[in-house]
Amino acid sequence: MTFKERFELEETLKLKTKTWKHQGLREIPIPKKDGTKRILKVPTIADRAWQCLVKYALEPAHEATFHPRSYGFRPGRSAHDAQKALFLHLRKSTNGIDKRVLELDISKCFDRISHQTILEQVIAPESVIKGLRKCLKAGVNPEFPNQGVPQGGVCSPLLANIALNGIEKIGEFRSRGITYSKCVRYADDMVYVLKPEDDAESILAQVEEFLAQRGMEISQKKTKVTASIDGFDFLGWHFYVQKHNGKFKSIPSVENFKAFRDKVKHIVNNSNYGAKVKTIQTRSHCKRMAQLP
Repeated sequence: MTFKERFELEETLKLKTKTWKHQGLREIPIPKKDGTKRILKVPTIADRAWQCLVKYALEPAHEATFHPRSYGFRPGRSAHDAQKALFLHLRKSTNGIDKRVLELDISKCFDRISHQTILEQVIAPESVIKGLRKCLKAGVNPEFPNQGVPQGGVCSPLLANIALNGIEKIGEFRSRGITYSKCVRYADDMVYVLKPEDDAESILAQVEEFLAQRGMEISQKKTKVTASIDGFDFLGWHFYVQKHNGKFKSIPSVENFKAFRDKVKHIVNNSNYGAKVKTIQTRSHCKRMAQLP
């Protein structure tokens, strides 16, 4: 967009924030690891700008209520924080060698979240909730008219966190006045670290009930219980506890390492890669400079 178009959009947002109407979405198929495809629904720039305003308005209030063991798509938090949480659960001093890990994955999470659940939990004025309802309906699947948030939307990760908030409390316990959570969640990916006496089936049943109330369900083929010494993949890492000394280890997962190696190999073996990238960057920089007053 030109500078003039940006200022015009800013004025439009000021006038129509409370009565905003969403336009259609562009659908882009994205291949997944298992060979299937998920549809990325991309809003227009104007709709993304409106969603960004709503996100900034909603985020502070909900950050005060979100569980501390949720790390995905939150300000000041990252996958490395989730990595550290797993280290605290599985390190040698906490007898990580004796623990098990319940790996959970939600089937088509963003496509199945109940609109009613989201709108009931959103902390916002009625005008914003009405706008969010229109936003959700714009990216809806005809087969599931009351479910799903548009993947690719600016506020979609925040809305997913609002709907899933509280799942981390399942299996919590108190010791010496401190509450401990077994769950480590990053968006719709999560694991529960279980002690030998913990009942994995009971926790799984509670998770399934929690998700059913929100229109979602567990992916059975990706859900399993693994011994800590056997290792598990989470957020691009492979976590495990060494059997001979009980120490916690984390290394890049096989798939993550292979993707990185293929990328490096492509760059090294392509003699024109550097020249092409530099040419594109130079043209882009010149174009930006030409637009300056």
